[in-house]
Amino acid sequence: MKKVLIFIMVAAMALFAAEKVYLAPVGLTGMHEDYAVASSKLMKAYIEDDGRYILVVGTAEDGVKADNQAAVRQKATEKGCSKYIIAEFTRLGENVIMSFKLYDVGSEAPIWDDRLKARNPDDFDPIIQRVARNIGTKNKAVDDSDIYSVTEQETKTPKRKGVNAYIGMSVGGLMATQPDVEVYAGLDFWLLYDAQVIFFGIDWDMYGLGDDAPIDYMDFAISAYYPFGTRAITPFVGGGLAYSKTEYYSDIPKEYRSGYNSYYYYDDDEYDDESAGLTGFIGGGVMFNRSSRVMFIAQVKYMLNFYRNDIYETKKKDDGYVDIVSKHHAVQGLVFNVGIGYGF
Repeated sequence: MKKVLIFIMVAAMALFAAEKVYLAPVGLTGMHEDYAVASSKLMKAYIEDDGRYILVVGTAEDGVKADNQAAVRQKATEKGCSKYIIAEFTRLGENVIMSFKLYDVGSEAPIWDDRLKARNPDDFDPIIQRVARNIGTKNKAVDDSDIYSVTEQETKTPKRKGVNAYIGMSVGGLMATQPDVEVYAGLDFWLLYDAQVIFFGIDWDMYGLGDDAPIDYMDFAISAYYPFGTRAITPFVGGGLAYSKTEYYSDIPKEYRSGYNSYYYYDDDEYDDESAGLTGFIGGGVMFNRSSRVMFIAQVKYMLNFYRNDIYETKKKDDGYVDIVSKHHAVQGLVFNVGIGYGF
């Protein structure tokens, strides 16, 4: 019972925290009146989903029209609303110009306004979604870059391709923090699928390129990432697992490789170790130009091998001679890269 009361109190507080806004009956020119009713219902649903306003929808019984601002302002005041919206849709040929204005009841000038073009009634829904997200803010609905509320008009422009799968390549580095702190260059080849609420990835990574790198690292990874929103520039976080192989070349001076201070015996492979197993990683990044034919991506991940490599080093003894000792290390570090992907 106590939990129920707390829930009711929280809900009541949220309800009273939102401003009441009056939506005048939508003004239509060259359109059937049913569009006004449908649009008003969409406005109410999307604006109240956003949580900033409670929308009081005007009806024919209110006796006001969108082109009579003074009457709309008076009706908003009578209904206890601090703001009001005037929406007018005008058909021009095949297109519909949708105008939205938000007013304070104490002012005749709009505090927010925008105008968008609909190619057909199917565009009403994504346009009203944008207006609901942006009305009363510093942002314009026309500039909203949500890639999933795209109108038919916008799909005709080059930047609106509706792409959700990519193949690409990245360049970057592995900064090993154990066993040493060095940066090794690398390449990534990847596939990425954008499922709107989650990214799925398959990667083939190679790090330690170059003859002088003591680490050769290669893996085949699967990953999943959570995107923050559906904008053209989208940050994301997540992680995954990889099957990897790590070869570590220990830097043992030539004169010590036999265990003696001499050059009599030397084996190039004696102090190299190769191991394989699972690797885990977590991290995040930013996708640029999402849902377009060409996109860019920047990532930072922390990786940790779940297996160990034998890493050798020299240790001077009290008698002046040198021993070569082995330590077991799980290679770990930061992976960072930038890449380009082609959508299909």
